[in-house]
Amino acid sequence: MKRLILSIITIFSICWAIYAQGTVEAEFDTLYYFQFETLFGTHAKRVLIDEAHNTIYSVPYGRETVREMLRIMQEDGFNIQFTKQVLDSANLKTSKADILIIHGMPNDKIKLNSGNKNEIIYKSPLKDKEVIDILTYVYKGGGLLSHFPGGSGALPLLEAFNIKFRDGYAYHPNSPGYKGGLCSHFIMTKDNGLLNTQHPVLATRCSDVLLPDTVKFLCGAAVFRNPEDNLLLFPNNTVNFTPANGVQDIEESSDSYAGMIGFEFGAGRVIVCTDQGIFRSLDLLIDGEKIPVTIHDPECDNAELFLNSIRWLGKLQ
Repeated sequence: MKRLILSIITIFSICWAIYAQGTVEAEFDTLYYFQFETLFGTHAKRVLIDEAHNTIYSVPYGRETVREMLRIMQEDGFNIQFTKQVLDSANLKTSKADILIIHGMPNDKIKLNSGNKNEIIYKSPLKDKEVIDILTYVYKGGGLLSHFPGGSGALPLLEAFNIKFRDGYAYHPNSPGYKGGLCSHFIMTKDNGLLNTQHPVLATRCSDVLLPDTVKFLCGAAVFRNPEDNLLLFPNNTVNFTPANGVQDIEESSDSYAGMIGFEFGAGRVIVCTDQGIFRSLDLLIDGEKIPVTIHDPECDNAELFLNSIRWLGKLQ
């Protein structure tokens, strides 16, 4: 059994910071191998992954934390490219990307210090041209897969898609977080109404064996758009929290919150998920316990969800 240890790795999502003041010990999972009937050789779809901004790929070990996610795409015939260039029309055209992945994007922080009072300005790292060019890319037929916890740096992009994003983390008393924490660990199934198996991402699946029974969503923020867009739903009366100066402030509650949505935009398709770890290959080590995050968790079908998602974005189903 081979394990690679991350010593005190910084976790980008706010919810993990609550567990251990912004850092937690974790280890890569190197053993899980999702087996499925591949589409390799039947298409030539290209995936472009953003490394230009402060995403999870900005750190040296970023790719290792999504080992299985990358392997599944390659096994299924997708050509994967990483880019350190701005996400403008020239880059998107040159890459010939069918799918763009932006995995986490916190705001840039600008500190103001007058000597008497300090303030912080939060600014999106996305340039206006990038927002317009990404929207145009999707409108003309591209796919976009985005994860946005740990800060709302991509808020201009989400708002342009008419997505409402609530930075922070979602809580419901029926789904308490780790040791009763306020960042909920949701177990989502068709039976409890939190997994929408009628959504096109799942309804158009290539095989019935790829229909997930259970999805684990361990700590994420809330989004909402149109009800028919909801793929992973939060229960009614879910509360959104946002940390403020060490105090957990209740922002609002809603019956419309979701953790993952998917929709068509022009000729293209978009999936937005607020659990940054939902398809990652990490085991978090907290208080002597190991918590799989989460694609390799034997008690869930997150791998099936990912495969359906990437195929749907690539118009392979």
